[in-house]
Amino acid sequence: MKLIAAIAVLIMLIIAVPPALGEMTDYQRGVANGLKIGLFMGEYHGKGQYVMETAGQFNTYLESYNQFLWTSFANNQTLINEFMLSPIAVGLRSSSTGVLKPDASGRILGYPADSYYTWIGAVPGTSPENPGNALPGV
Repeated sequence: MKLIAAIAVLIMLIIAVPPALGEMTDYQRGVANGLKIGLFMGEYHGKGQYVMETAGQFNTYLESYNQFLWTSFANNQTLINEFMLSPIAVGLRSSSTGVLKPDASGRILGYPADSYYTWIGAVPGTSPENPGNALPGV
């Protein structure tokens, strides 16, 4: 009797293992795809606030992202409005590391460039020895 119960449990496990090994349902694939796209766009949107090159890349990807929204939620204007993103105005001058460059008057965000670099712990073209000491998001 115990042998029959053990064999029944073993058969159930054998049947249940293949779906648990990586096969996803259509719903799971859709959620995974949405998360990948959202995290990708979020990363570029966050970096694009400080790095001019990334802002340009974000603006390039934005058209296909918005097309994806229209394709996915064509009959739901509320969701489209909620997830629609606007292009980033590329007005900040920055290096590829994200450190802002001074304007014509030698100031960054209204501060003298030397004070700004001391404040964030970085110099254009370099990276801080301990990135945790710099301001978050810079």
